[in-house]
Amino acid sequence: MATCTYTVPNKDISGDNLYGPRVCWQAFIDWAWNAHGFRKNYWDDGFGYYDVCDNNKPLCRTLSALWLLNYSAEDYWNEQWSNNILHWGRRYVRQQIDDLRSKCGDGSAIAAAFRGLFVDDRVELYMGFFYSKDVPGRAETFIHESRHMGGKSHNANFPTGSVFGGGGSGADSTWSFNGAWMYGALYLWWFYADGRRTTNALKQSARQRANLVIDNAFATHPGFNIA
Repeated sequence: MATCTYTVPNKDISGDNLYGPRVCWQAFIDWAWNAHGFRKNYWDDGFGYYDVCDNNKPLCRTLSALWLLNYSAEDYWNEQWSNNILHWGRRYVRQQIDDLRSKCGDGSAIAAAFRGLFVDDRVELYMGFFYSKDVPGRAETFIHESRHMGGKSHNANFPTGSVFGGGGSGADSTWSFNGAWMYGALYLWWFYADGRRTTNALKQSARQRANLVIDNAFATHPGFNIA
């Protein structure tokens, strides 16, 4: 951690003061640790392995996103695919990510998924994930990277003027492509519409983030926004 630099943002705004105490529960920690492929050597050295309840540190902030991902549906135990993504999103993430690692990154990087022949399949989380995103945004990242781990890569360039870099690669062609950007925006949309055990402020933040993705991450605009 000595080589990582970061600033902890307002934890009331990010939701870490709401969700952080919820993850400080040994049964949840043990379950999440095994279900999502944490390993000590990627989460010690200051990342929070010895301070799981410290919501200034990456591990607690990661577990907060997993708590939101797992318990934001009213009947969260119902993971049927026929339900909305608030229900099956947590199941999808568990199925796709079995090796979750923390790293410094370059200061702006959020996350990356690695998969394929002769590749150590894994998802890496960077400082941008821990400190530039609020808790719903981190849950969105899990959905997004899980879609990549499921075999869906980006297939288009960002539109002109995109906040993600107009003309650069990394966009999805359309909403119906069912790519990582669509999955992430869809999760945020449902969290805004029907998320439970949260606050109105975080639901509004999810709506804003979903609209930002809709407006900037598709080569062809989906043709709608979330009112």
